[in-house]
Amino acid sequence: MLITRKRVAALAAAIVLGAGLAVSGANSAQASVGGSLPSGSTVCTNGVRSDRGMAFYGSISTTTALWTVYASTTADGPGAALLRLPTKEPSTTYVNWPGTLYYRLCVTNTTTTTGGLRFAFFAQAGANAEVGFGVFTAVLGTGGRYCAPATSVAARLTGTSTIPVRWTANVENFNADFLRTEDYGTSTGINRAVTPADDEIFTACVTNTSAGTATLSFDFV
Repeated sequence: MLITRKRVAALAAAIVLGAGLAVSGANSAQASVGGSLPSGSTVCTNGVRSDRGMAFYGSISTTTALWTVYASTTADGPGAALLRLPTKEPSTTYVNWPGTLYYRLCVTNTTTTTGGLRFAFFAQAGANAEVGFGVFTAVLGTGGRYCAPATSVAARLTGTSTIPVRWTANVENFNADFLRTEDYGTSTGINRAVTPADDEIFTACVTNTSAGTATLSFDFV
């Protein structure tokens, strides 16, 4: 059973939940998952609470990356690393620990070249799962890009960064057809209302256009 904490949580999580949960719009939202990771960059999902563990799969275009699953007993806890998997293209990998925990996935580019990234992160079948805990985070080198939260209803895109970054949203319909890109400018923070049409999904993206490393967080609320 999937429970959502807020009106945009289901679709915001669909971008990383992928298979295994029946979330409206998950397939089209998942088409925009991922980004471009310069050397040393890391992206992390927000949290999902589950009583039966989590699973993930994905790929990066470099030779390898470090895929780490964290779990915590509290929604805002720092979490402990349950799995560290160095690989280029993990097939569906299951992570489970007794009890109900808050899980999130982080991916780090451990190579010296920039890599394109795609992944899905989802509760195991039959889990009592709740999505939308915390925010999506990243540490991006120059030119790095991360597309994560998504919404099909009116919401606000909020985010902060330690240096100026460009905030955008890819807009698709429910058939996964790309429609347009909304450009919200370059700044160290954003608090912007978005109103998708009936057949639209907005997927938020952030790109580090500055010289230096950006430490950032963002989500739809």
